[in-house]
Amino acid sequence: MKMKTRSSDQPKISIIYTIPQTPIVTDPKYDINIDTYIRMIESGEVKASKEIHQLLSFVKEKLDDENVVIMSEVIDAAIKNVERHFPFKLLPWEKFIFAFVTGVFFKDGTPVFNEFLVMMGRGGGKTAFMSVIEWWLTTKQGISKYHVDIVATSEDQAKESFTEIWDILESNQKKYKQYFRYTREKIVFKKTNSMLRYRTNNAKTKDGGRQGAVIFDEIHAYPNEDSVKVFTSGLGKKPNPRRFYFTTDGYDRDGFLDDLKLESQMILQGERPNRRTFPFICKLDAAEEVNDMDMWEKANPSIRYFPSLRIEMIGEFEKFEDRPQAKIEFMTKRMNIPMSASNEAIVPWEKIMGACKHEIPDLRGRECIGAIDYADTLDFVGVGLLFKVDKKYYWLHHTFINARALEGRNYRIPIDQGVKEGLITILHTETNRPEDIAGWFMEQAKKYQIKTIVSDMYRINYLREKFLEYGFDKLEIARSGSKTHTILSPIVDDLYSYGDIAYMPGDFVMRWYTNNTYKKIDGKGNVTFEKIEPKLRKTDGFFALVHALQFRESLTGTQAKYNRKLRTHTY
Repeated sequence: MKMKTRSSDQPKISIIYTIPQTPIVTDPKYDINIDTYIRMIESGEVKASKEIHQLLSFVKEKLDDENVVIMSEVIDAAIKNVERHFPFKLLPWEKFIFAFVTGVFFKDGTPVFNEFLVMMGRGGGKTAFMSVIEWWLTTKQGISKYHVDIVATSEDQAKESFTEIWDILESNQKKYKQYFRYTREKIVFKKTNSMLRYRTNNAKTKDGGRQGAVIFDEIHAYPNEDSVKVFTSGLGKKPNPRRFYFTTDGYDRDGFLDDLKLESQMILQGERPNRRTFPFICKLDAAEEVNDMDMWEKANPSIRYFPSLRIEMIGEFEKFEDRPQAKIEFMTKRMNIPMSASNEAIVPWEKIMGACKHEIPDLRGRECIGAIDYADTLDFVGVGLLFKVDKKYYWLHHTFINARALEGRNYRIPIDQGVKEGLITILHTETNRPEDIAGWFMEQAKKYQIKTIVSDMYRINYLREKFLEYGFDKLEIARSGSKTHTILSPIVDDLYSYGDIAYMPGDFVMRWYTNNTYKKIDGKGNVTFEKIEPKLRKTDGFFALVHALQFRESLTGTQAKYNRKLRTHTY
């Protein structure tokens, strides 16, 4: 089968080549276009990111719902229509997504998915696929005055997919003028009176009025959701409103895209089962996969169909060693691994789980270092004790949470279970008082020999007076920041890699804290330990451990006596 290469992000050069064979599905469970892509991924023929594998499980669960209707005849008609008008055939991944846009609905007539995130590496044809969706929404969908806005941060970017449709209409004016009214600013399908237009983020008038859908291009450039809210304020006045986000990753962190990726992660992990968001996220699973060109398909599912794209990417990859900026550009824009965060997990999940599977020796009477991470008097406080037995470290942790920190927030951890299991204490006080924290260490001192207690400089003076009152005469400053974390980074790596650190069995709170932390590496190789997301993920227990590890050399690993002075203190 012969066809022209199509990639909206690449120069428009026609190249004749043979499309790789797509497996023929003769017995689809859902729909031929859906099942074909699922089988390509699950068979391993096509390499896909962890997020795509999660998406397949997610959509199959949705499709198995007895309230879901799959209208295959509508899907097939939609694909045939766009392929009749556009100068290319849809690729398997496009047919897969397009099926959910056009023909997967609940019995009440509403779409199963009304929000789509399509994130893939540059050159995959996102803009052309946007044009396909815009065409169908304003024409064959058949909803009257279903206006579609294309939004981007610049006019040139916003016009790209619009221009693809305009070019089609201009290519045969005699034919298309029967069905469309169009200018360089807007295209109207006469039968439905639905309008397609492009807009920029800095437009003077942003109120869209009565849109049916809004399509955002390259959302990595949005610092927050404010602009998105403005442009989508008119949604809901037409049946089946939809939002679409098409993007590569970008250089700016903590913006709207990072929020959307975090939300997508929760959806794909089953934490938001009622969301109607379809996260199609193509990326490498790990930065080192870039060295295996077969893995590039994870970030760009079109690469097997676009040989000129593959050649261009190979050329860029070969410039890594000579041009550091080229590596940043390639990893961020082609592989969707932002180099600004070179984001390595602080500890791989399997190693975190491994830290909870050790047999814990009797620690009573042993020496230990106490540690506190205490950032806010109205938030979480992580405390713990670090022990050493022979060459292995053991971490006994506890968390205090001010009740006010739980108001209106749904943390991604079962707080009630943590309280029940003795891992968490809820403080129903105006602030997290030093005496509550000191009291916990007092109780631990009845069983263990606490050599010193360490805390970061930010709260140490606030705590010192009360701790002295409770008999703890050693309260030392733990350092933080790039210099400290760069020194500790290889130590942390070794402890988890070789199984030399253990959490208490079943301490899911510490697992959560650790998994919420990533390693940020700047261009000079300096390391800082950072929180993945600032609002609903916490790292206090892990940072308390980091504080304690700075003083690990003071632990001898030998048996010690009880601290009789603190043991007899009444609390």
